[in-house]
Amino acid sequence: MKRAQLRIAAYFLTLLVVAGCGGGEPGAARLAQGGTFRQVLGLEIPNFHPYRDQVAAVYSSLLYDSLVNVTPGKKVVSGLAAKWNATTTSAEFALRDDVTCSDGTPLRPADVANALNHQRDPALAPAAAAALATVPPFTATADDAAKTVTIRMAAPYSFIVRSLGTRPIVCPKGIAEPASFEKVSAGTGPYVLAQYASGGPYRLDVRKGYRWGPDGARTDEPGVPASIILSVVPTPATAANQLIAGDVDAFYTPDPDSVRAPGPEVTKVDVPAVTGMGSFNQRPGRVTGDPLVRKALLAAVDPGQAAAVATGGKGGPARTVMSPAAFCSGDTVSANRPGHDFAEATRLLDQAGWAPGVDGVRVRDGKRLRLKVVTFATSAQLRSTAEFLAGEWKKLGAEAVVEEVTVLAFITVTQQSGDWELALGAGVTGSLPADAAPFFSGPIPPQGRNAGAIDNPEYLRLIGQAASVPDEASCPVWREAEAALVKRADVFAVAETTAIWFARKARFEVAADTTIVPTSIRLTG
Repeated sequence: MKRAQLRIAAYFLTLLVVAGCGGGEPGAARLAQGGTFRQVLGLEIPNFHPYRDQVAAVYSSLLYDSLVNVTPGKKVVSGLAAKWNATTTSAEFALRDDVTCSDGTPLRPADVANALNHQRDPALAPAAAAALATVPPFTATADDAAKTVTIRMAAPYSFIVRSLGTRPIVCPKGIAEPASFEKVSAGTGPYVLAQYASGGPYRLDVRKGYRWGPDGARTDEPGVPASIILSVVPTPATAANQLIAGDVDAFYTPDPDSVRAPGPEVTKVDVPAVTGMGSFNQRPGRVTGDPLVRKALLAAVDPGQAAAVATGGKGGPARTVMSPAAFCSGDTVSANRPGHDFAEATRLLDQAGWAPGVDGVRVRDGKRLRLKVVTFATSAQLRSTAEFLAGEWKKLGAEAVVEEVTVLAFITVTQQSGDWELALGAGVTGSLPADAAPFFSGPIPPQGRNAGAIDNPEYLRLIGQAASVPDEASCPVWREAEAALVKRADVFAVAETTAIWFARKARFEVAADTTIVPTSIRLTG
């Protein structure tokens, strides 16, 4: 299975700062000198080249820098580039003159331009090309004398700096010989891959003299780990036990109810998230292709009750389809979702021609109102939500069945077979609203990513309008576009919930994709 496909099903969560362990102010704990930071991974990294493996790309900031960085407050700060300017059709980055690759060679603007262009080719860089699938075609050029890199877009795009500017840059040797750098690294990042073992653990050693991290972050500051150990632990419960035993220093779980409290020495930070993003199948022949049916199904469900089921009573109805951490995020749901009204739901189905049958299941033209809900067997939250929705829709006169499948089977059913009415997953990953566009518009698989065959003219109009407005100024239009999907009941989100980072004897910041910002890690005594 492609790692890019795996990300479709992954949680995308918000930004946070993990406070210093042991209580008090974040800086109150004594910082350790050197030492090792031990972090849990949920998945093996079979290949550390970020252009060739999607899991490697997720953790690429440990080994590979980008032109700019985005802070937890969503501010763009320096990286390899000291200055930049952009429109919706081009961007220019002025590089620092002190950056070196891990082998000691200086990084030239031509190297950066070559790395950016290389990422567009699915044959050479499959994981990178998949990650750039939502970005219009572009060309990067360099002026080594002026120390600049220029990116020109084939079509207007709001987020050149936040998207292409944050792509990992692989040094020339890693471009020329990618297979040789799957288990070593070729970057300018704060760490180098020092030891690789199949299935983990993986050891990364700090780079001395590194001083070009986010907003000038350095590795010679107190508390910076001398090494990082990444260990693969498949379940949060096992990771929690290891944290309590002192065998690891940090782990993350999107399902906090699955682990026991790790103890008083451990910092627990709640992370706002969205759980239960639903997409209706509108392909020819599916009953949910009718907007009256979709609106009836949502009107039959109490949003508060659904959220309580999805979160064990700990969360409320979702206010956004994408994560609250996404740039431009705002309440696009509350005023646009069909209101809870069972009588109205019944009327809508009547209007759509679905009449009550002799056994209570509605029929039209001899066909029963059958709904297949597909969700993940591995998520207790999603399973409970799917069963709740099916139960409510049975009251409405639908023959609703839930199919709990693996992540791989979920992708096969939704992307390939098309045999479903509702796909209930964790949502579309991405930190920018433009990242969602291919999933909610355009061609269906295998030509595209629009598994539900959504064709919403208002959404298309608005995303076209938004793309011509740069960065934050485009946010109101992007929010209108998401609201257009909610109004027509193309998609919906169930609940706002919390994921958790647990940390012991360490503090750090977490980026928009929930990975730890490497230069922020500080070991405490």
